[in-house]
Amino acid sequence: MKGIFPASCRLLGYVLLLLSVFVPLLMYMFGQVNDGNLLYVKLGMKLVIWISLFMVFLAKMKDENEEAFAIRRKAMVISLYLWGIYYVGVLLNAAYGGNLQEADNSVGIVYMVICVFCKEFLMQKAKIEKNFRQK
Repeated sequence: MKGIFPASCRLLGYVLLLLSVFVPLLMYMFGQVNDGNLLYVKLGMKLVIWISLFMVFLAKMKDENEEAFAIRRKAMVISLYLWGIYYVGVLLNAAYGGNLQEADNSVGIVYMVICVFCKEFLMQKAKIEKNFRQK
């Protein structure tokens, strides 16, 4: 899986991710969030989180090669397994608590967050292994 966004989108994705977390809090503190627009604030926040996570995950690396493609692919596979375990856990917890609506809250965003974490971890791991092989 090749990166389709320029390398600068990775940093921009992290900035958008931080903004998507703190801007709604600031809006709430200044009284801009009320019952009438809470749904739109939540939807906007989720949309910005999705966009920023895809920007981070699909941004090209500075030294893009087959190893980077393999790491991105491996991150997707690992995160898919972790997401499956998480989703089954959420379903069991919701069934135990009697709240089945809880199971469909932001589960796709959790998957993309796990994807980004796995990719970042694997990229750092590959960089460290490469440094140790050179010495």
